[in-house]
Amino acid sequence: MADENHNTPEPNDTECLQILQKIEDMIVYAYPLMEKWSVRDMRAIGNRIFDCMNDMTEHATSIRYGFYKKTDISALDKRNHQLQTYIKVAYKVKALKGLSSYKEWTRRSEEIGNMIGGFIKAVYEGNPAPGNTANQRQKSSSNGYSRYKSKR
Repeated sequence: MADENHNTPEPNDTECLQILQKIEDMIVYAYPLMEKWSVRDMRAIGNRIFDCMNDMTEHATSIRYGFYKKTDISALDKRNHQLQTYIKVAYKVKALKGLSSYKEWTRRSEEIGNMIGGFIKAVYEGNPAPGNTANQRQKSSSNGYSRYKSKR
């Protein structure tokens, strides 16, 4: 029988769906804003923003259905940070017009970031497997059975 006791808590489907829904809501919010941008602005920064949001959708879906959740969570977090930077740049170069649009888009991205942070906390800071902690590995290697010999 499979072990019911997981060492790291798995994010549940409801949380995955909430993040995915927030990303979709952000895309629906952003699309009409970006439709008004000039071709030059779309080529310069708009395509990168669309790529970030689409990649975020893919990573959020992979978290729900994938096996390597840590990789996808890290990639999702990275893309969200990149998106926040692109939003800031778009506002500074006046592709994104209006402080209220900038604030709303930033708020949505930060909300997604907070949800991702909760996932990271649940997955990375879970209970370590017994006998497999970094301190125990370090202690066992300091008992004289290290792979690397010191030169004295």
